[in-house]
Amino acid sequence: MLVLIRTRPYPASRPTNLRRITRGLARSVAGTARPRGGVLRSRRDLLRIMIDIAIDIHKPEVDLRLPAEADSLPVVRQALRSLGEAAGADRDSLEDAELAVTEACANVVEHAYGNAGGELTVALRPSRAEMLVTVRDSGRGLSGDSQRKSRQGFGLGMIEGIAMRTEIRPGRVRGTEVAMYLSMGAEPLRVNGSARPDAAPVERLARRLVAVIGAQTDMASDRLMESLLAVEIAARHAPHYLVGNRMQLSLERLMEGFVLSIGPLVSCGARAVVRESELPVIGAVIERLSDHIGVEAVGIDPGHEPSGAERLSLRIGPRSSSSL
Repeated sequence: MLVLIRTRPYPASRPTNLRRITRGLARSVAGTARPRGGVLRSRRDLLRIMIDIAIDIHKPEVDLRLPAEADSLPVVRQALRSLGEAAGADRDSLEDAELAVTEACANVVEHAYGNAGGELTVALRPSRAEMLVTVRDSGRGLSGDSQRKSRQGFGLGMIEGIAMRTEIRPGRVRGTEVAMYLSMGAEPLRVNGSARPDAAPVERLARRLVAVIGAQTDMASDRLMESLLAVEIAARHAPHYLVGNRMQLSLERLMEGFVLSIGPLVSCGARAVVRESELPVIGAVIERLSDHIGVEAVGIDPGHEPSGAERLSLRIGPRSSSSL
């Protein structure tokens, strides 16, 4: 297997003015939601796009599976930011990391699938010294010609300039895998884990992702605030009813609104999460703010038959007036 490894040509402690210049230039190129070689999508084309996220509730690890399109880039950025903040990353280093990861994902959007569309996966694995971010696709692979074009267009060159080490290798079956070892600042990250379930990273990530999806679907601001409240409460209580250590969040983006699914939960765990939101007079806040609440039996592992575990789903769409 051919693995291309590149190290950063200058130290992490580069001068602040150079950092700001680099970040400003990079934002003008990578920070925009550019489809480049990908598929342009109208609002109607946003119907039924699925985003899957797995979060370990005992240690800071996140996996994302998203469509390879420009609208997925802010979702990845928010996931990285949420995990970095939870682990105690330095703000400037985290912003640099967001730029590198955005560019790696944009390369998938441009080069991996052409106009056919496909899937993008991102794994976030912090250690005490750094954040390992791995971006994978199962497309046609990053050829020497596309690598050269990406580097000339401020793509791989920017990634290599920010990351302490970059590895580019073929995927296990097809496609390309880009691994970036990113500095998160001088202080060690908090990665020891906890024996008790920690809802804070799940809550923070779910809230930010829903904010992105709400903006992409032109959800009214008052309804978006209601959605954030419902999702935040569900994400706060769900880890206490979780089967295993990995929380699965699925966001189905609809033309108007979205469906959020959380699991796998223990039997009757979905209704328990809803009951946790009850307030005097008002009742269950999650129920009041959602258009529909569903409970679905699921298998613990993909492809397995349902075995007592279940998933809570909240459908949230536009409303003309407040529900509380």
